[in-house]
Amino acid sequence: MRRSRGFTMIELLIALVVMGVVMSAAVRFFRAMNVSVGKTSDRLDTMQNLRYAVQTLDRELRVAGAGTTEVQPTLVYISSTEVVFNGDLVSRIPNSPTAVYYNPDADPNASDEIDYANRFTIPTTAITYPDTTYRTTGSELSPAETVTYYFVADATTSRTDDYVLMRQVNNSPPDVVARNLLPYPGHSFFEWLRTDTLGNLVQVSTTALAPYPALPWRHQAPIHGSLADTNAMGAYIDSIRAVRVYIKATNGKSGTAEILRQMTTTVRIPNAGLTKQRSCGDAPIFGKTVTATFTGTASAPVVHLAWTPGTDESSGEKDIERYMIYRRFLAGSFDDALQSVPAGLASYTYDDPTVLGDSTYVYGVTAIDCTPLESTQSLTASITIPHHP
Repeated sequence: MRRSRGFTMIELLIALVVMGVVMSAAVRFFRAMNVSVGKTSDRLDTMQNLRYAVQTLDRELRVAGAGTTEVQPTLVYISSTEVVFNGDLVSRIPNSPTAVYYNPDADPNASDEIDYANRFTIPTTAITYPDTTYRTTGSELSPAETVTYYFVADATTSRTDDYVLMRQVNNSPPDVVARNLLPYPGHSFFEWLRTDTLGNLVQVSTTALAPYPALPWRHQAPIHGSLADTNAMGAYIDSIRAVRVYIKATNGKSGTAEILRQMTTTVRIPNAGLTKQRSCGDAPIFGKTVTATFTGTASAPVVHLAWTPGTDESSGEKDIERYMIYRRFLAGSFDDALQSVPAGLASYTYDDPTVLGDSTYVYGVTAIDCTPLESTQSLTASITIPHHP
């Protein structure tokens, strides 16, 4: 029988070399794939961590003030790294008319307002809260719990620039919302927006800027809407209407392995600053003189209005919430309001740049209460705009 011929040594060596080259290429390929998959996973984890932090803040800050009693403030304390607010976020009672969410398994100590006897120290501060026990008209505890969000340096990592976002309800132990968070370049974590005399949103400065003090701001009067609540800090924090949230996130690694993502969002707080007045039955009394002064030029005319708080803002029923500005030609009649100005300031001004040259105007200002009812108009003297050639 014919014997079969085997592989020669040269053939074996060639096969081994070819196999080594293929295996080397395969190892490099799979290693590169593994690194790519790892980076993709890190990018997704970093973005999800960032989105969760921002969306959690956005979701709960939007409903701050929900379910509060008429004397319970919405915003309690704000700074560049912390916010404390009241709101009925969760209830253990089905079909609660005020709660945002229903959770029968919620902690009973974190689903209602905390009373004065169990007051706690606001994290990162020496301030104790609440100042009083807030109750409903039925003498039950307010359903609105006190929620605190704050950024604090993360002591569990080797980095010195990363933060952790914490959430605390009433005096319960705080929970971790997200880690590996960094300050957004050139911004604070929280940048607060208030309303000016024209109703525009203006950023609150972290330094003193007359007449407003520097952050932090707090609600100092125990009873929201009381006479003491109209002074200094109590009135300042009630002017807040929104907050911009700036956060940057990392995957926790360093060097070329580090992945960074950043996000910002503006959160409106529609319940902030609202006062649920006990008395709004009578139309408000304005009773103040309104002056109109020409302050522009013939080519760029401007009329400057000025007045002081109405009678029922600083005394009386104390229920004035805003002022309405009207304008008409000398021989005309008043139409729809020209502008609305929120109440709460020591004095008021409004500049009207929409006047026409060679025209004579009369302005009227009224006060609006929470009913809403409108006061009688306080009229200005007629003012003539110079002719523009």
